[in-house]
Amino acid sequence: MRHPFRALPRKYRLWVLLVCGTALYFFANLQRVAVPGSIFNSLQGELDLSAPQVTAFGSIFMYVYALDQLVIGLLVDRYGGFRVIAAGGLVFCVGSAAFALSDSLMMLYCSRAVTALGASCLYLSLVREIIRAFDRNLPVILGLVVLTGYVGGIAANAPFVLSAEAIGWRHTLLVAAGISSVFYLLFLAIKPTLKMPTPRRKPLSFRPFAELLRKRHNRHLYMFYSVNFGLYYVMQTMIGKKFLEDFCRLPSTSSAWVLSGMGAISAAAGFGFAMLSRLLGNRRRVFARLAGGMCLGVFLAITGLVLGDVRSDWIVVLLCLLALTGSTVSVMVPLLRETNRPEVAGSSISLMNSFAFMSVAIFGNAAGYLMDTARPKPQGDVLVYPDSSYLAVFTVFFLASCEVAWCAFQLRETWGKNESETI
Repeated sequence: MRHPFRALPRKYRLWVLLVCGTALYFFANLQRVAVPGSIFNSLQGELDLSAPQVTAFGSIFMYVYALDQLVIGLLVDRYGGFRVIAAGGLVFCVGSAAFALSDSLMMLYCSRAVTALGASCLYLSLVREIIRAFDRNLPVILGLVVLTGYVGGIAANAPFVLSAEAIGWRHTLLVAAGISSVFYLLFLAIKPTLKMPTPRRKPLSFRPFAELLRKRHNRHLYMFYSVNFGLYYVMQTMIGKKFLEDFCRLPSTSSAWVLSGMGAISAAAGFGFAMLSRLLGNRRRVFARLAGGMCLGVFLAITGLVLGDVRSDWIVVLLCLLALTGSTVSVMVPLLRETNRPEVAGSSISLMNSFAFMSVAIFGNAAGYLMDTARPKPQGDVLVYPDSSYLAVFTVFFLASCEVAWCAFQLRETWGKNESETI
């Protein structure tokens, strides 16, 4: 019997497969951002947790996600992106549903790890398939995928909070897991109709990582991108909403809308950077320098405002400026490809991704413990952390932002040409 989807032209089937994978990436971003940032107070109150225990929901996800990138990159290079999505998508859907249904703290932590394991298979697989099938339009299509992912981050704040207030955070996550499963099943239905690349027979090796780290330019690029992204994403996914509620005294819904706005700005900027890069003759370095300066300026200003006990609306503006340059992936991926051998393209991106999410995990852990250096005060049903807690957090973040700015000015310009032999 003829497969019903074979009636569609191949290019349409390929696009449907890419759309389904991108939809799963959307929900992976929703999972990453929503827990714990959007429901910090709910998790803390319902489970009677400290700040480090709450931020651990995010850090566990990020540690697993980061470490998996090192292996996923190798698997993608060997088996192809769509095969890896087929395996990882199942794990992601199971983990997403399990978290919503778990009651004990240990089961919640374990299901977060399972969700992260599945989610870690998506981004690199999509990048690999885009490089294989749409190489000529890589920056634009990659920008669209990143844009879709960050829309998941937007949905994980204000829309998620509104849904959680209406039907509860567990039911909201369960609905998200159900929709993810629908896209995954459609992906499985389409995949057999397309010829997959022949698996590469060479053994899996971590040697490309050693080659990549021997290059000083790569080390500067990884440090710049990972710390810049880590600082932004900790605000987006772990403590930003809580900080706005505690220090700026914004209501929960208003804080969530600010975080959604940050996600929208970051998504639009990521796509815009890809377009501007092409218009400027494939320049990449200018965006890194802009991001480095913005990161340094924002955390210097927020630290000063917290130190002076200035509860200003300018903090919202500063967070939006941070979001503008929080992710430069759409220009850093092409820069990596232009400064390294094509044979290590997958490994170079997986290493960058690994460092980025390891940075999020480390800064998330640090933020939780720094917040707990002062005793929070109960106000109604929530715990409010004092200014000294946030001063400790932002002092550390400012010091890290200095490294971001320095590394940004160490990067070379490629003008879209492969210079791997000279760097």
